[in-house]
Amino acid sequence: MKKLALLVMMVSLVIVSAGCFVVKHLESSEDQLSGDDVLLIAAAISECVDSTQRLPEECERVWQPKGKSTNLRAVKLNDAAYLMSKFFIEFCSSKQKPASVKSVQTYLPASLESGDFEPAETCTISDFYKSALYFVAETEKNGVLPRVIPVNVNGVQRKMSIDVFIPTLAKILYCIENTGNICEEIELHKALLPLSWPAKIKSVWVWGSTLANSGVEQTLDKIKDLGVTDILLLVKGTSGTVNWPSNVALGFASDTTVLPRVAQYCKTNGLRYHVWFVCNQDEKFTTTYPESKMYGIPKTQGADPQRAGKSVDFVGYSAYREYMKSLISEVIRNYDPDGLHFDYIRYPTGAWGWGPSELNKARENGLSDSDIDYLQQLAIQTWGSNGDGQSFVNAHLSGDATVTKWVELRSANVLEFLSDLVDCAKQIKPSIVISASVMPEPGSSDLSERAFGLVHYGQDYKLFGQKCELIIPMAYHKDYGKDISWITSIILGGTKQQVRSEQTKIVMGLQGYPPVTGTELAEAVADSLIEGADGVCVFRAGTILGSDREEVLKDILKQFK
Repeated sequence: MKKLALLVMMVSLVIVSAGCFVVKHLESSEDQLSGDDVLLIAAAISECVDSTQRLPEECERVWQPKGKSTNLRAVKLNDAAYLMSKFFIEFCSSKQKPASVKSVQTYLPASLESGDFEPAETCTISDFYKSALYFVAETEKNGVLPRVIPVNVNGVQRKMSIDVFIPTLAKILYCIENTGNICEEIELHKALLPLSWPAKIKSVWVWGSTLANSGVEQTLDKIKDLGVTDILLLVKGTSGTVNWPSNVALGFASDTTVLPRVAQYCKTNGLRYHVWFVCNQDEKFTTTYPESKMYGIPKTQGADPQRAGKSVDFVGYSAYREYMKSLISEVIRNYDPDGLHFDYIRYPTGAWGWGPSELNKARENGLSDSDIDYLQQLAIQTWGSNGDGQSFVNAHLSGDATVTKWVELRSANVLEFLSDLVDCAKQIKPSIVISASVMPEPGSSDLSERAFGLVHYGQDYKLFGQKCELIIPMAYHKDYGKDISWITSIILGGTKQQVRSEQTKIVMGLQGYPPVTGTELAEAVADSLIEGADGVCVFRAGTILGSDREEVLKDILKQFK
C-alpha cells in the first residue's frame, strides 16, 4: 500500500489535464530513459485520457526523480508512443519491467489513416503485442510513426488508428505499474489527437441559440457523435448579445449558461472548442454609440455619406476595438477555449469603409486629395444609386495604381484590426489557436473573382496567414451558383497558392443547408480532404442535425483521419 500511495503521489506531480510530461533531458538519440520514467509518462497520458478524452501535447508541471539531473525537457507525444511501445515489447518478452528504454528521435507522418478497429471492441494481449512490434519496427526504419497500425483479431486483419493505439498502450502500461500484470483481453480506448498532428480537422459551426433551444449537453452529444473534432461556438453574433454572464458586455442572449456549459462539456469529452466572434457588426454597440457606425459612399455626387446600421467603424472608432478586446479577454480568462474564431473580420462591401479615418490614412500613405476625389467618384459610379457594380473592380484588374493603393490600404486596415485582437488573445494564452472565416473570392485562383474579393472585403489571404493558424474560406458553392469542383479546383487551389505559411492550416468551409443534400455534402467533404485541405468545417450544426445530411456526414467523416 505504501508503494502504491507513493506512486499516486508521484503521478499527481506529473499529470495535468491539458498537458503531458517532463523527464530527464535526452542528450541524443542514444540516450536511455528509465523504465520508471516511461511508466510515469504512461500514467500521465492515461490520466489525461480519463479526464479529458484527449491525448496531451504540452506539459505544465515537472516530475523529477530524486537525485536526477535538473536538465529537463518535454517529451513529445510521438516520442512517448515509441518509448511506451518499446517498454511494452521488452516487458512481454522478459516478463519483467525493463530498467531502461533507448530513445530514438521520431517524426510524425504526413498524414494518418482511419482504422476499422474501434473502442468498445477488444483484442488479446498477443494481438496487441504484434501491433506494438509493427509500430516499433516501422518507426525505427526512418523515425516516422506509421500512419495506421495493423492488428490481427480472430484471424482477421484489421486496422487500428493511432488515436486508439496510443491511449490503449498507455492504459496497458498503467495497469502493469499498478498490478504487475497484463489482462489477457484488452479493451480499446480512443482519444482526440493534438491539433499539431496531421489528423484532419472535422468541425462544425454552431449557433448558441441552437444549443439553448435544443439542450446544450444533448445537442453536443449529437454533434460529437458525428465524428467531429472541433466546434466553433458563436458567442457574439451580429446582434451583439453574448451567451455568457459577462461583466462588460452591452447585451445578453436569453441563455447565458451556453458558453460555460459548452466549455465544461468539451474539456471532458474529447472535443476542442473555439469561441466565435462576429467582428465588424454589433447592433448593441452601434445602438449605444451611434457615432460608431461605419461610413459608406454617398449614393450620388454631393450627397452626405451613408452610415451603417450594425456595421462598426472599426478603423476610426478605437473604443470598439477596446470593447472587443475586453470581451475576448474575459472569455479566455474565464473559459479557457482552445481557439478564437473571427468572423466578419472585413469590410461589408467596397461601398463601405469610406470614413474620415480611412481617408486620412490614405493621405498619410501618399494619396493626394485629387486621388481621393477620383476614388470616390469611381466608387459612386460603381455602387451609387445608378452604379454599374463593376467599374471599381475593373480598374483594379487593369492595374490602376490609385485603385490598387486603396485596395492595399483597406487590406492593411483589416490586418491591423485582426492583429490587435490576436495580440490581445495571445498575451493571455499564447497557445490559443487563431482562426478566421473568410470570403472565398479573395482566395480564388480566378483573377476576376480574386479582384472582386479584394476590392470588396479587404481580406488578403497572404496577410491573414501571418496571424491565423487556421484559415477557413466559406466556399458555399450553391450560394455562388457553382458546382462542387469549384470548391477544390478554384478556392482550395487558389488558397494554397497564397497561404505559404507551414503553420497555417487550410480548412474548407462547406455549405450544410438547403439546397445542398446529404449526398452533395458528403461529396464536398471527400473532395476537399482528398485534394489536400487540412480539414473541413460545415455550416452549421442546426441545419445538419435531424436532416438527411446528418447520417451521411457521420459516415463520410469516419472515412478520414
